[in-house]
Amino acid sequence: MACTDSRSLRDHVANAPQAAFFFDNTADVQFTALDRGTSLGGRLGEFDGRSVLVATASQLTAALALIELDGCARRITILPPDAETDHLPAVIAAAEIDAVVLDSGSPRHPAFDLPVHAACVPSIAPLEQMPAPHLRTEWVLLTSGTTGVPKMVVHDLSALTAAIAAKSAVDGAAVWGTFYDIRRYGGLQIFLRAVLSGASLVLSSAGEPVTVIWRGVRTAASPTFPVRRRIGGAR
Repeated sequence: MACTDSRSLRDHVANAPQAAFFFDNTADVQFTALDRGTSLGGRLGEFDGRSVLVATASQLTAALALIELDGCARRITILPPDAETDHLPAVIAAAEIDAVVLDSGSPRHPAFDLPVHAACVPSIAPLEQMPAPHLRTEWVLLTSGTTGVPKMVVHDLSALTAAIAAKSAVDGAAVWGTFYDIRRYGGLQIFLRAVLSGASLVLSSAGEPVTVIWRGVRTAASPTFPVRRRIGGAR
């Protein structure tokens, strides 16, 4: 679908504060780096107009892939971490998936043998020119699938962000955390709020204690340093 609103997620991170980062317990990634670099090895052009399954094991790599793909992929289907691998062929067929994004922790499955597949890494490689967002990407979320093959619910970015207030000025000092996985609707809402507001976001992993150690925000005047923060919430 042709995009009438050019504000893809990459447009939002391009205007984020320099102090806005994604953090997990292994890495940190600056928002603005995603406007001029790639987590997909420079292969974004291969995903142009395709229906893509994001099947990463890490929330951080999922976040990076979602931002890079929005506006270029025709459709993004987000695979939740607890998805049954037996359901993969049915999901791939129903969503007409012809490309997949994995990471080092993704399960290996014959269903991922698709025309295009690429690894997403938790770092950004600079590119002189990124393909410009030009599509209104469909976002597909899966239901729990507790009674069989999960159902798929189709959204677009404007619908997903409709309940999010207009962006207010953020100086980059705000740091948010969520114990809801961003590959489910509730966690995705927190992820989108952070991207649209320019607030840093800590992405926890299942089994981590409530006290999360994350890297301090990197600035020109201040090197990275470990900071211990207690983040409230429920998984």
